[in-house]
Amino acid sequence: MKLMNRILVLFLLIPLVAPGIAAGKATEVLVTVGPAAVTATDLEMAVRSSPFATQFNTMDEPEQAALRGNLLKRLVALRLLRLEASAQGMDRRPAFVQELEDYRISRLYRYYIQKLREQLSIPGDKLEQLKQTYAGQPDALAAAKASLVAEDFRQLRMLTLQMLRDRYQVVFHLDRLQPGIAPDTLLMEGNGVKLAYGDIVHAGEYPKMPDKGWIEDQLYQRAELLLFARAARDEGVDVEDDVRAYADELLPAMMMEELEARWIPDEKALKAYFDANPDLAVVPERWHVGQLVVSSYAQAAAMKRRIEQGESLFVLAGRYSIDPWGRAHNGDMGWVKEGEGVPEMEARLKAMADGEVSDIIATPLGYHLVTVIERRPGKVRNFSAMKDKVRQSIMDEKLSAYLDELQKKYPVDWKVLADGAAGGANGG
Repeated sequence: MKLMNRILVLFLLIPLVAPGIAAGKATEVLVTVGPAAVTATDLEMAVRSSPFATQFNTMDEPEQAALRGNLLKRLVALRLLRLEASAQGMDRRPAFVQELEDYRISRLYRYYIQKLREQLSIPGDKLEQLKQTYAGQPDALAAAKASLVAEDFRQLRMLTLQMLRDRYQVVFHLDRLQPGIAPDTLLMEGNGVKLAYGDIVHAGEYPKMPDKGWIEDQLYQRAELLLFARAARDEGVDVEDDVRAYADELLPAMMMEELEARWIPDEKALKAYFDANPDLAVVPERWHVGQLVVSSYAQAAAMKRRIEQGESLFVLAGRYSIDPWGRAHNGDMGWVKEGEGVPEMEARLKAMADGEVSDIIATPLGYHLVTVIERRPGKVRNFSAMKDKVRQSIMDEKLSAYLDELQKKYPVDWKVLADGAAGGANGG
């Protein structure tokens, strides 16, 4: 379902403007949102699951605090959307209930599959034989072991599946696959398990009955899923904590689905917004910039002479630049987008040839020498190439105002802010 991805869309839409937040105790309440709360544990889980998790420990403390602040804003927005979704009864809709049951079955199935895998091991004599056969060939040995385990697992899985079919007295009714078959026609049934035609072929998905072989394949796959999940459940496996966590994600996702359908009912809405906001189509020029910045004109002139005599701007920046980032990265400032830099510096970047070192540029930050390592020219895109960006812009704009309205219904109380400031869930 595309609902599964909507939570990610939400995370992209909410502006990244937030106060810095320091780490707190696990049970500490950072924010209350109506009757709901966001704790330090919630925030740390969001940090670990964010795209920045692998780089988090390499960030300095201000960067880590800023990331926590951004994620905390997003968690507050999720709480607001979840509360409103529940107030609108989305958690009682058949589609929501079915989605949770499907997730529950998939979690139970994964448990049972993992249990089967854990039963497998290569016998000692067979392992020794493989080591002798592939002596000195570690990659070939690893591949042979993996192939052997895979074949053993395939056989174990099939034997287990047959055992479960017998245990639950499963009967298939493939003879019922006839033109005009009704959605509630049972194709498989047993003790506590059943599958109807409508479970395999959903209404509206196909104008006519699909290929019989395809239906049979889907039926057997779904039957395996149900039987393994049923066996796990009978063994007392409890996945309800996972299901509740999934429900907490699914509700705001459903809310986003409804909001998008309301705000962007068709392509005409996208085109109208695109026509009203022509700047969206403009892709600004970008420059990969090298920079050396010092505190006086005289020092900048001395650096310029050294560069003209053959020294590297990047080596000098690593030694003398007063900009902490530039000094730490030997003058490599990364990519600068037109319109986001210092105007007087951008004017020079546009006029310079790649590799050329500028004359001295004075700004409130110091005296700069810059060079363009490489550039990406600007351009203007047409509507067909901009639909996703237009959709995101509309959602961003609408969502910001919508979250402000929700905060009137579900007041947000910021308990812990490192700088003592509070802000709205949309970053305002």
